[in-house]
Amino acid sequence: MDMAQQKAETLRTFREIAAMEPLPERGRVAFQFVAEDPRADWDGFGEAVEGMGYEAEGFEAVEEDEDDCLEITTPEMALTAEGLWAEEEKLTLLAAVYGFIPDGWGFVGA
Repeated sequence: MDMAQQKAETLRTFREIAAMEPLPERGRVAFQFVAEDPRADWDGFGEAVEGMGYEAEGFEAVEEDEDDCLEITTPEMALTAEGLWAEEEKLTLLAAVYGFIPDGWGFVGA
């Protein structure tokens, strides 16, 4: 996992979105994670993030070319590029412990 590349992509994407439309000052962000390891611990990861104050919900793939994912949603937070990256970095490092990798993010209700 190349965290520097991931950070650069996240910051670039955030700034592109913010340039296209005004974002609220505060909101929630949903991060999607997919299993990198067939033995990924879905329950363990979900319980760990819920214990940290996040919401966790699993989604089964609808299309053949998609993967099942675990979506982790933050509590309301300041919507800044740096704040978003801080959350993504923390969740990405935790996800790796349970056999997951990041697969994207989006704003909830923005």
